[in-house]
Amino acid sequence: DDFDDVSSNEKKFMKLWNRFIKLHTTIADKHLPTMCMSFIGKHNIDLVSNGLRKNVLLHLFNLWDQGVVSSQHINELMKAYDFFAYSQTV
Repeated sequence: DDFDDVSSNEKKFMKLWNRFIKLHTTIADKHLPTMCMSFIGKHNIDLVSNGLRKNVLLHLFNLWDQGVVSSQHINELMKAYDFFAYSQTV
């Protein structure tokens, strides 16, 4: 909460992500796509209710830039996010 140049949504997202990653040991980069899917599945209510879709996508782009997720993974993960978001509105 000490960062002034970070939006409140960025802080919310990173708190959720960091808590999740600390509780779920990730040994290799190749496990990150699976961990991202688990994160979206577990925290979909928080993510959707706080309007964090853009933050999820930006985080996935950062992981893509680091070479740990592919564009196909991003597509699948965002489809899962959108499915959960749609499910909560119906």
